[in-house]
Amino acid sequence: MTSRDPLLTDMRHAPGWYAILPPPAPARRLEGRQAADWVVIGAGVTGLAAARRLAELAPAARIVLLEQYRIGYGASGRNAGFIIDTPHLTEGFDADANRRVSRLVIAGLAELEGQVRRQGIECEWSPRGHLTAAVGRRRAASLRATCRMLDAVGEDYEWVEGQALADWTGTPHYRAAVFTPRTVLVNPAALCRGLGDTLPGNVEVYEESPVTRVEPGSPVRIECAQGSIRASRVLLTTNAFVTRLGLLRREVFPMIACASLSRELTEDEQAAMAGVPDWGITGSATLRRTRSKRMLFRLGTYYRGDFRLSEHWRRRLLGMHVAGLRRRFPMLDRLEFEHTWAGVFCMTRDWVSVFGRLERGVFASLGYAGVGLPRGTISGRLLAEFAMGSDSELIRDVQALSGPRRLPPQPFLGLGIAARLWWYRWRTRSES
Repeated sequence: MTSRDPLLTDMRHAPGWYAILPPPAPARRLEGRQAADWVVIGAGVTGLAAARRLAELAPAARIVLLEQYRIGYGASGRNAGFIIDTPHLTEGFDADANRRVSRLVIAGLAELEGQVRRQGIECEWSPRGHLTAAVGRRRAASLRATCRMLDAVGEDYEWVEGQALADWTGTPHYRAAVFTPRTVLVNPAALCRGLGDTLPGNVEVYEESPVTRVEPGSPVRIECAQGSIRASRVLLTTNAFVTRLGLLRREVFPMIACASLSRELTEDEQAAMAGVPDWGITGSATLRRTRSKRMLFRLGTYYRGDFRLSEHWRRRLLGMHVAGLRRRFPMLDRLEFEHTWAGVFCMTRDWVSVFGRLERGVFASLGYAGVGLPRGTISGRLLAEFAMGSDSELIRDVQALSGPRRLPPQPFLGLGIAARLWWYRWRTRSES
């Protein structure tokens, strides 16, 4: 019996979105000593958009895209699959900042929609909109702050409550919700795989090729598990994993969010639920009813930087998700979850992002607080343009939203995060 390949992507920890896809072809890994004009590190939506834009702007250049796992397996394939094109989780920003966010997420959705349509990417694309919902009276009142923020930037929305909301979702569990109509729902792993499969010909993709070191300079030197590569410039789109390269350790920190995806609903279960055939709800708990006739439930946010779950953690999370789903949909008391996973997202102290030049030859775009599908996409495209010397209104928008304050040192950072998480869970305990 041969020992297990340590670089092989571990399906035991795969997100459900990825696990339900057909297996990909064997990975092409970076080996030996190589050279390129550009290297992009991280093949989530930000890296995929950056590599595509570099290829468009420099069709004669050799562009290398490096990914530690398989495309769609990492952070971008682990989220709940909402492409939200309104300011979200930004009630604390002023109107000018939220207008900038709005321009960016609208541009990000447009970029993704254009690629999906042009390339024929199958990813359960559903322009259904989404609901930000509340269970209790106090949380429903706080949704008015969301409405005021949307009013301030001129965004369309609808207040939904009572029977109209129950008819929509198939459950009377929720008291009220804010509906934003332009959100698109997707299988994010399928979206990423499709974007990776349709990159221009001068982008070379190497998967299962974890980067162990980045040495800034001219050229920049990148060490991987089985090889190395030199490049004139490097774009880091590595989410919170940038800290493992010794960069931004006092600016960003990792969190994980945990979700479960069910088997397909039977015809009887679909009939018992009623409601519309697919929808998405955000709130203290996130839910999806998907076009592939599955249910997703996401609950549980923790200060950790590794998506691998022990069997004890997996069982605990699965129990939380089963209980939460059955409180909302008691008619689904026999529905089983097939996949439970965690996804790492990148946080900053004040919810702003990182964008621009870090070191000589090294640029970065990351830190979108768990809502990165549209913002990460447009920011990757803009990072490529910025690194090539371009300027635009959107680049100025993303720059204005960049530059997080430094984090306190440990153990104060960990204690502060733990306290904030405890307070949030206590305050929203009736919503889970």
